[in-house]
Amino acid sequence: MNLYFRLALTMLRALFVKTSCPKESTSQIYRVWPHDLDAFLHMNNGRYSQIMDVARVDWMMRKGILKLIKDNQWGAVLGGTMVRFNRQLKLFQRYKVHTTLSHWDEKWFYFEHKFESLDGKVISVGVTRAGLLKKGLFINTANVVDMVDASLSIPLKPKSLNDWMIADEQLHTECIQSNHNTLKIKRDVCSVNE
Repeated sequence: MNLYFRLALTMLRALFVKTSCPKESTSQIYRVWPHDLDAFLHMNNGRYSQIMDVARVDWMMRKGILKLIKDNQWGAVLGGTMVRFNRQLKLFQRYKVHTTLSHWDEKWFYFEHKFESLDGKVISVGVTRAGLLKKGLFINTANVVDMVDASLSIPLKPKSLNDWMIADEQLHTECIQSNHNTLKIKRDVCSVNE
C-alpha cells in the first residue's frame, strides 16, 4: 500500500470521526506491506517516520487542527524525531499507532507515537516535534491552543522529552559550530591560494 494511499485513507476515515479533546490520544491500525520492508525482511526504520507523519495528520484532523491550518493558510514543519525500536514488525503484521500530544512550548508541539502489536506489546516509541508557520514565521503555540480549546493547560514535560530536547539543542549547537568551522577552513584555503 503506497504511503499516499495510506494518507488518503487515514484522512477519509478521520472525516467520519467526531472531533475530540487534543489531550486525548488517537489510534490507527496499519499493516506491514512488501514495500515497507528492508533487506532483512522487517519494516524499514525509515518507514516508522513516515507512518508517524500519517498518524500526526490523523491526530490533526480529529482535533480540528487541520481545518485551522487550511482556514488560516498555515504550513506545518517537522523539527525533529527520535525513535526507540523494541521489536520488529514482519511482513503482513498488523499494528496500532497511538498518537498523543505530550507537551508544547512557545514554538513546538511535541508528540509521542507508540507502535504496538495488536496484543499490546510495545514495538517502538517515537517522539516528534512539529510547528506551524505563516509566511515562513512560526506561529506561537499558545495562539493555536486558544483557537482549539482555551481551557487546555500545558502537560508536564516528561523527563525523556526534556532529555531529548537538551540533546537536540546540543546537536543543533554542534551543527552550527561545524558549519562555522567549515566556512572558516574554506576562507583560510581560499586566502592561501590567492
